[in-house]
Amino acid sequence: MAYASNNDKMLEAVLTDLDLMKFGKYSPSEISSVYQAISSDNPVVSTVAQIIQRSSEGATEKEIYKEVTEYLKKNV
Repeated sequence: MAYASNNDKMLEAVLTDLDLMKFGKYSPSEISSVYQAISSDNPVVSTVAQIIQRSSEGATEKEIYKEVTEYLKKNV
């Protein structure tokens, strides 16, 4: 994973967790940035990216929780 921003570095740190990779059935090498990850068809990858991105934008925990919950209801 090539990264340019702190968000990309954080995404890489989370997505390279072996247990999460097994659970989500993805390879971190498939994701090059947080923006690409947000649009991923993989709900694990997309959810992690959304949390990181929204947190960096200053969203509250409540806002992030609501957005992630709605996303997961629609996609899982």
